[in-house]
Amino acid sequence: MKKLLGIVVLGLLLSVNAFAETWSCDNDRFGKSMYEVKDSEIVLTFPNNDARTFKITKDQRQYKISVYGEFSNKQTNFDYDIYMDYGDKYVINRTLDALSGFSRSYTDTNCSIFN
Repeated sequence: MKKLLGIVVLGLLLSVNAFAETWSCDNDRFGKSMYEVKDSEIVLTFPNNDARTFKITKDQRQYKISVYGEFSNKQTNFDYDIYMDYGDKYVINRTLDALSGFSRSYTDTNCSIFN
């Protein structure tokens, strides 16, 4: 019984990372950006180890099309979203100032995908 329980627990632990993948992309402003795509979130890590976590709201990874995530920072009144394109392997990051309505975006290119 203990062996069966151990196998089940080990299987669950290994399955948690089964859908994780990492993107490494060129960013003109920051250098190399890393994106870790998990089951329900995308973690963007900059070269200085600063990170943002986006909640995945539209996931089309099963078709190798795209992933879309959102993140809000109510302390600074900014909303962020991220679009990851599997076909052309690029990432678009957009920022919206909720107070002024001003928005900007940048694109990370030359992405490599690792599983």
